[in-house]
Amino acid sequence: MACVPNTGSEDLDTKVKEWLHIDKNESTCTDLVHMIEEGKYEELDALLSNRMAFGTAGLRARMGPGYACMNDVTIIQTSQGFGKYLLEAQESFVKKNGVVIGFDARHNSSRFAKLAAVALVRLGIPVRLFSAITPTPFVAYAVRKYSLAAGIMVTASHNPKYDNGYKVYWSNGAQIIPPHDRNIAEHILQNLEIDAAAWDVDMLDSSKLRSDPFQEVYENYYKDVQDYVVGDKSSNTTSSLKITYTPMHGVGQEFMAKSFQVFGLNEFVSVPEQSEPDPEFPTVAFPNPEEGKSALDLAMKAADNSNSNVIIANDPDADRLACAEKSSSGSWKVFNGNELGAILGAVAFENFKATHPDVPNEKLYMVASTVSSKFLKSMSKKEGFLFEECLTGFKWMANYALKKVAEGYTCLFAYEESIGYMYGMNVLDKDGISAGPVLAAYATKLYNSNTTLEQYLESLYSRYGYHISSDSYYLCYHPPTVEKMFGAIRSPDYPASCGEYRIVDVRDVTKGYDTSTPDKKSVLPTDPTCQMLTFTFANGCVATLRTSGTEPKIKYYTEIISSPEAEAKRGDLEIELEKLKDTVIETFLKPQVYDLKPKPK
Repeated sequence: MACVPNTGSEDLDTKVKEWLHIDKNESTCTDLVHMIEEGKYEELDALLSNRMAFGTAGLRARMGPGYACMNDVTIIQTSQGFGKYLLEAQESFVKKNGVVIGFDARHNSSRFAKLAAVALVRLGIPVRLFSAITPTPFVAYAVRKYSLAAGIMVTASHNPKYDNGYKVYWSNGAQIIPPHDRNIAEHILQNLEIDAAAWDVDMLDSSKLRSDPFQEVYENYYKDVQDYVVGDKSSNTTSSLKITYTPMHGVGQEFMAKSFQVFGLNEFVSVPEQSEPDPEFPTVAFPNPEEGKSALDLAMKAADNSNSNVIIANDPDADRLACAEKSSSGSWKVFNGNELGAILGAVAFENFKATHPDVPNEKLYMVASTVSSKFLKSMSKKEGFLFEECLTGFKWMANYALKKVAEGYTCLFAYEESIGYMYGMNVLDKDGISAGPVLAAYATKLYNSNTTLEQYLESLYSRYGYHISSDSYYLCYHPPTVEKMFGAIRSPDYPASCGEYRIVDVRDVTKGYDTSTPDKKSVLPTDPTCQMLTFTFANGCVATLRTSGTEPKIKYYTEIISSPEAEAKRGDLEIELEKLKDTVIETFLKPQVYDLKPKPK
């Protein structure tokens, strides 16, 4: 694009010329020129002077011009670097088995996937490029099913419409963990030069290295999902329970419909305003069912109109799962991620024992992220299976599950409180397309016995003790403020109390410190790239503060636990937890001092 920049800064003018020379996408070049015309020089300088950091979550950022954004240039550069690293790390394997690439329904996702494929094919790497939108779990599934060298999913999951992302799986089918992230990042910086052929997506049509795995993956995925069907499916078909489903404007509609069919479930009630993929997400401020009732309003309306008692929802790339249930009063109960994790964990255990009665409990395993509820830990003590908590993120849980399988254990279930559930081992990542029908089938079983999901959850609490949690977040768009806030909590020493609540243990994963261990070292791996502090209180409550790796959020997690023998009243526990949570926010987060924005209503 012909443009003579005049920003008043010679350095910025040079950066602009460089970008306009490299970028062959007219849309992003036009956006850049408009920024110059509007005098947005400071913002433009930030976009051209900084580069997105490639981490264990891959890439996720706003779409737009500049090295700090998701665009054609950064996708090509990332894919060139990733391809070079694959050849260095496992050349013969990657050239024989190749890589799978999928994409969601967001703006530019299909194009980004094709550009990534071009970069790999030009390096002699076979690419299985999906021909149509697909759920993220299909990519993770394909890597493991077909013994591929890696997988790439172009998605920003539940982020706002302006964002996109680049998620990477290693040859074991799990998301990458160190040192792969660092090595990939280094290779990206070593392979920034882009030639004309890198833009030629049409070359994929005639390349012998490009194939379309869609139909084969589709058929095999659902063949393997049948392993999760327990008992006679006919009771699902004859049930009077109506279930409403929303894909939140994402990819899930046809894939969840097929899952229901495999399980013999009746067709779900659709939410017409949200059933078709739409990258604008026109009916929701945030396309994330984790947001609760604000994101499920239309689903509740559709359910009310059809006399449906249960709602299930996926996020736009269908890896997360949410659920709501109508109470006898007519109001809706939205299960939080920990409540749904307790239900699905108990279902996983019950279903596995029904089909594998001879496998001893001590050879079974479940995993949860460290910020999730300790319900599975309490359950494991009573039932005799093993449980472990990992750092936040399925990259850690899936790799840990693989480690235990190699040691002769069976991993039944893994979850994180942000409505991510890995049911079984078909997919080594959260998978809403397989967890959804498992939950729907069990809800059908309960309703056939005149029991609700909420009543079932209450029965679990009666057996394993109440585990009441309250989690949310604040928004902060200024990283130095985040550093200052966490630094103040640690300085001059870790706190001994929070308001009236005495702290008995502190764990600081950022620094590798933990007062509960003999050597004061954290058992969980140290992660200096993420702020994370956990406080255990004398009253049995636990509170964790952490930053998000993919969003400008400071998250907090609180939980109170009582043993079944304590006969505690739920209402009293909820009041105590709410009081402690408010104290943690006021004492540690200090939203007014640090200008933190609360979770949007």
